[in-house]
Amino acid sequence: MMDSVRVTFLGTADAFNAAGRAHSAYWVEDPHGTFVVDYGPTTHMRVRALGFDPDALDAVYVTHLHGDHIGGLAILLADLQWRARRTRPLVIAGPPGTLDRLRLLRTTAYPSLLDRGLRFPLHVATWQIPGTVAVGARQVSAIRAVHDSSACATSFVVETAGRRIAFSGDTAWQPGLVDLSAGTDLFVLECTELEAKTGGHVSLADLRAHRDALTSRRVVLSHLSDETRPVCTAEAASLRATIADDGLVIEI
Repeated sequence: MMDSVRVTFLGTADAFNAAGRAHSAYWVEDPHGTFVVDYGPTTHMRVRALGFDPDALDAVYVTHLHGDHIGGLAILLADLQWRARRTRPLVIAGPPGTLDRLRLLRTTAYPSLLDRGLRFPLHVATWQIPGTVAVGARQVSAIRAVHDSSACATSFVVETAGRRIAFSGDTAWQPGLVDLSAGTDLFVLECTELEAKTGGHVSLADLRAHRDALTSRRVVLSHLSDETRPVCTAEAASLRATIADDGLVIEI
């Protein structure tokens, strides 16, 4: 069993697969097992392409309920049901509404998953916003993200094996991100826009203005668009940030 925590960036793009990258999702191995943060339409492909076994997962943590962050969950369940023939439990945890959205995904993508039932126990946990929930041996502390309210968007910190990893999910800049980053070993922060336009994403302009307030030991930019990836790469040193690419591995 490993003593460290290893984070593999399965995908690092925005919803539109900018620069040919996969949807943002993160595979995390720790002393307790393996979990993934978000599971978009391209995530299962990346899991298999990197040689990971989906059956190794003990949990999926969902930042919010948009398709590019949950659209691959039905594929995951189908794989575990029919290819892996899984028998041990799986936990899917997310914001309020996760269970209902998961039911919709199952019934629209693979109705027989509901008709016949799953051969493995599936537990769906939700966290309050703000709030902390224990998911197995880990704790997830969530805050409300500034994003599409219908997606019940959250940003959260996962505490595991003495490490703290923050994930912004999709959110406009807000002071809560400063508190979220405090005391963390790694902060995976989205940077989708050059200037704040939609009201639902961190922009490069936001990051330039507020970088000094972020106190995480390491900031990694992800959920990058066609516009932000090259500019962030050029400014990586001044931003004091790692620019994530698909397949990046960080061990903490």
